[in-house]
Amino acid sequence: MRIVANREELYRGLQRLGGVVSSGTQQPLYRHVKMEAGDEGLRISATDLEVGLTLKVDGVQVEEAGTVLLPHARISPVLGATPDESVTLADADGAVVIEAENSRFRILGEDPASFPDLGELPEDGIVEVDPDVLQYMVRRTVFATADEKGRYALHGVLCVLGKEDTFELVAADGARLAHVRKKASNPAGVEGEFIIMREGLEQMGRLAEYGKEPVHFGVLENRLVAQNDAGRLVCQLIEGQFPNFREVIPTESKINIQLGTQALFSAVRRASYVTTQETRVVNFEFTTGELQITAEAADVGQAELKMPVEYDGEPASIAFNPEYIEDVLAIVERETVKMRFTDRRSPCVLKSGLDYTYVVSPVILEEPET
Repeated sequence: MRIVANREELYRGLQRLGGVVSSGTQQPLYRHVKMEAGDEGLRISATDLEVGLTLKVDGVQVEEAGTVLLPHARISPVLGATPDESVTLADADGAVVIEAENSRFRILGEDPASFPDLGELPEDGIVEVDPDVLQYMVRRTVFATADEKGRYALHGVLCVLGKEDTFELVAADGARLAHVRKKASNPAGVEGEFIIMREGLEQMGRLAEYGKEPVHFGVLENRLVAQNDAGRLVCQLIEGQFPNFREVIPTESKINIQLGTQALFSAVRRASYVTTQETRVVNFEFTTGELQITAEAADVGQAELKMPVEYDGEPASIAFNPEYIEDVLAIVERETVKMRFTDRRSPCVLKSGLDYTYVVSPVILEEPET
């Protein structure tokens, strides 16, 4: 292999692969990056056996085709610190020589034949989704996946393909649920549900971000394969039972209010500054024409903020972990959100447009003794 590459483009690709390069010590092979130079240019790949990613690198002239396998932790910093606009990479006796204007590095590699085959896009059952739509859906769901140990299925995002080309993503962590529904091209009429690893869906969203063409994806055995002009993703699907999200979303409510997105986000964030890890609670008090948000921590202080709202019902109150409210308001682009709930003990629904629903469980505060 011998290539002349735009240093910045190659380094950017390696940085993106860093998200899937294994950091474990048990299998050092998966801390390497595979470079394949051929008629179609240069493609670089990495995997941690759960998520695999192949990227096309622009700005590369292939002078001699070939394949090498190099340690990511060595080649990426070298390219990042090189000031030159272009670099030459050539394999030489089990190593790769990297040359720039005033520098020369020889990096030892491994046998590229030992790198696993990441797989190809299936021939049948392909679904096509617009890249902007996919990014929109990923942003609105991945943040709501579970981080703590527990139900493994909640560490991923449920993908639902249904009739009339419907495409849904659902994430939940036991205290909240995010659901978005859009359209995708599904000429084969594929229907079904599967759970995508959070890391895999994030990388799928990045394919949409860096590519110009629609993302095509399909399921092959227990793997999801997604591809566009930016590259190809392969990730293991999560086995397990995802909760029935339709039963979690309340269909009726007594309190219905429309709120300014940015005003609410600012008020909740400011109130959260006087909470602590033990008292992560902000309280919402609705009265005619006004919302009062309060927070208090014995060793910090108190906060009280007011904002006008269009509300003329009976006084109502509900309390939340502020992080759960901030997370959703931070990704909503619409000027207003709709909030609905029945009482301070019932789940609260935040709606943004017709396609996005966010359900959050309230914090149940002890009622004062009378």
